[in-house]
Amino acid sequence: MKEEYQITEENFETHYLRFEKRQAGVGLVYCPEKKSYSYNAYCFERELLKELFSVEHEFLEDALQMIHEEFGSWELVPYEKQKSGCSTCVAK
Repeated sequence: MKEEYQITEENFETHYLRFEKRQAGVGLVYCPEKKSYSYNAYCFERELLKELFSVEHEFLEDALQMIHEEFGSWELVPYEKQKSGCSTCVAK
């Protein structure tokens, strides 16, 4: 698998993997009790917003490896950039 088609340490915060109505990726999770971060390898159904898969890892490399093993053939997609302002604002 070519690196340009997979989630990496450099792009895990800006890209995810997509297959039909499913999305997989790695998220950063903060635990206030432990005062530390972990990495969540996840997959969910985008229309129903139903979590299908979620495993927390202490190290980013482990989370990326799991994502590649489970979902490595899916399409790499960038997250949409947020637009400034709101479309329903009455102060136009």
